[in-house]
Amino acid sequence: MIIDAYAHCGISKYLPLPEVLAVMQKADVEKSVLCQHLGEYDNRYLAEVVAQHRDRFAAACLVDPDQPNAVEELRRWNATSCFRGLRLLGDWLARNPGLCLEAIDLGMNLVVYTPEGIAGSMPHILNLVRQRPNARIVLSHLGNPRLENGQLAGGSEILGLATEPGIYVQVSGFGMFCDYHYAPLTGLITQVVKRFGHQRLTWGSNFPVCGDWQAYCRDLALVKSGAWGLEPEGIEWVVGGTAQRLWFD
Repeated sequence: MIIDAYAHCGISKYLPLPEVLAVMQKADVEKSVLCQHLGEYDNRYLAEVVAQHRDRFAAACLVDPDQPNAVEELRRWNATSCFRGLRLLGDWLARNPGLCLEAIDLGMNLVVYTPEGIAGSMPHILNLVRQRPNARIVLSHLGNPRLENGQLAGGSEILGLATEPGIYVQVSGFGMFCDYHYAPLTGLITQVVKRFGHQRLTWGSNFPVCGDWQAYCRDLALVKSGAWGLEPEGIEWVVGGTAQRLWFD
């Protein structure tokens, strides 16, 4: 089974459900995790998609961390039973730690996006797992590594989180940093595979940011090829097994 652990779907930004289903079909992807896009706190469309296709979709909602009723809003979306996760920016970990703790207590995954790089968020991530050892924290897009002149200039700090069993890494979003085959990231990805282990890695397409269906299929094929030292058993976990355990079990 192949599961896309990170894709976008929407009607105010990106593409609606029929286009997502079409690209999934072309890539033989059976299930997908839909992550709400930044700036959209009305999660009704994603809730409708999941409610109609519970066998195929899970979702991560967004809640405005600066609103005084943020925790109540999170509880409201969680009560729909359509959201298994909360997506948040790295700096929200410090701006509203209570929101993050509530999500963990509700049994939700935290999907953390760190556009400025993982280093600044690491103390807050570690604080969360100390307070909540049962936390499941998913770092999207390899923690957003930084390249300068085609060379890795930041992002290897993510390896310092590998000893925390509740922290997962998404093998996703590489096209945001460099061109396919993503050669400048090869060393870092290889180390992430080695240090975190395949049962804490998930493949995500980042559709439609990744490009069209050909780019979607190409990136999936790269993972399935055994790149970065992935063995056959490891590939099965990265393209499906880990996401099944996190989002659908």
